[in-house]
Amino acid sequence: MNQQLLFRNIEETYLSINDVASQLEVSTASVRNWVKTGYLDQTGRGVISRESFENFKTVVAGGEKLTARANKSLKDTHDHEQLQRQFDDLLKKEKTDLNNIGSQYEESLSNAYRNKEGIYYTPINITERFFQHLPEDNSRLSFCDPCCGSGNFILTAIENGFKPENIYGYDIDPIAVEITKRRIFKRTGYETNKIICMDFLKSMFDRDHICFDIIVTNPPWGKKIKKEQKEMYARLLRSGTSADTSSLFFFSCLSRLKENGYLGLLLQDAFFNVASFECARKQTLSLNIIALLDFGKPFKGLLTKAKGIIIRQQKASNGGLIQCLVNQKSTVRLQNSFNKNPKSILNFSCSSEESEVIEHLYRRQHLTLFGKAKYGLGIVTGNNKKFCIKEKRDGYIPVYTGADIHKERINNPSNYVPDDLSLYQQVAPKELFMAREKLIYRFISSELIFYHDTQQRIFLNSVNMLVLENDFPISTKLLNQILNSKVLSWLFKSIFETYKVLRSDIESLPIHTKYFDIHSEFTDESFLNYLGVEELHNGTFRIKK
Repeated sequence: MNQQLLFRNIEETYLSINDVASQLEVSTASVRNWVKTGYLDQTGRGVISRESFENFKTVVAGGEKLTARANKSLKDTHDHEQLQRQFDDLLKKEKTDLNNIGSQYEESLSNAYRNKEGIYYTPINITERFFQHLPEDNSRLSFCDPCCGSGNFILTAIENGFKPENIYGYDIDPIAVEITKRRIFKRTGYETNKIICMDFLKSMFDRDHICFDIIVTNPPWGKKIKKEQKEMYARLLRSGTSADTSSLFFFSCLSRLKENGYLGLLLQDAFFNVASFECARKQTLSLNIIALLDFGKPFKGLLTKAKGIIIRQQKASNGGLIQCLVNQKSTVRLQNSFNKNPKSILNFSCSSEESEVIEHLYRRQHLTLFGKAKYGLGIVTGNNKKFCIKEKRDGYIPVYTGADIHKERINNPSNYVPDDLSLYQQVAPKELFMAREKLIYRFISSELIFYHDTQQRIFLNSVNMLVLENDFPISTKLLNQILNSKVLSWLFKSIFETYKVLRSDIESLPIHTKYFDIHSEFTDESFLNYLGVEELHNGTFRIKK
């Protein structure tokens, strides 16, 4: 056999881990986890057998739906070039309904493609809300939508008085760009050359780039771009740890905004409360925030909440007021009330009275758990259907799930798994599970639900744990009582507004250990008296007068 044929046969038999990750559109770490759990056969260093890969695609990723990303990449796709040709033909027809073609185009995109590119076109009823907080006299102002899609923000700008010759738009999708240009022409008769098929992030490298009076956009959320490229943008834009594409667009828009100009962004809920966006929030709070808007869940098939923010490119003023709109109810918050939140979280669903209670609780002498406990995740099996059974068997051990955990009790185990922990994708250090006492808590939860475990229980990844360091001033049992208190659960929900109990959030909570210097037993009533707050009938709290 000649050498060329030999290499071709090898290529037909094996795939590199990088090739598998690329084809499934997942990380190499995910591929290695699938090797560890037996889904893929590693036949050499960095090499996967093609036979196991093909079986994985058809049986596991396609049938078992092991991960959402793998399933989407294999089962929910479309031919984008063919789709572009189809809509290009539609745009050439005189009778095409340009008012609805944008939504038709979006509906034709597969969920996998929209997820990969972060594409969710903004409904008109949302675009209109932004313009309520922008200058009314805008006939001489320039307007830009850096991610214009089919042009809903741009058409709304025209309806609100912006002149078409002062309007700019960017998008990487040529069909979306053409739809926007056609809609502008139909509405105004102006044939624009300022709607450009281009990546707005890349345009910042242009020496002669334009700055704008008003920028309003719905940037891509979590768009998949290469790690090196993301890190380069983050470095150039000085975005710190805020490297999601929505954050990168936020910083890029600010760099293209004129002094005293306005920036409006429609963003995912995480931008307002998740730790990785803290640098972006700090930058936001250094400027004058005009309004914060909650739109609920406006995108079909997307569970993430969408929120809006309108900022003016001027230094934040002391005593500045922000208009907050939540559930059609308008309230006002002092901007500096957010500065005192952990991680600069923008919890604008809280009223000004509630924010005063939060500030009051943090002013009271307290400790935090940062650096004072060890944390562990529940077991990640890689495939619960494969490993979990409902009845006890030889060689199996009981495991608990989040649904089994309650503040005052723990259910009987709902599952059993093989006792060989090396089978699983991820397992915390055994000494944490076997600690003499530990706190275990629900991971997926909007409130704090902790349980004091003294029986070395093992659990799945819907439960996490913490083990206190020996020098913490109160016992694990007493800490459990504070964390399960009404007021701390309310505080957690009010600040973080999340359905996940993250380690960084737990470590940010104030732990008022001095309470036990004057009380030997814990009650919610005496704890509230100690803190100087009282519970109201609607489940919120206020400072005692």
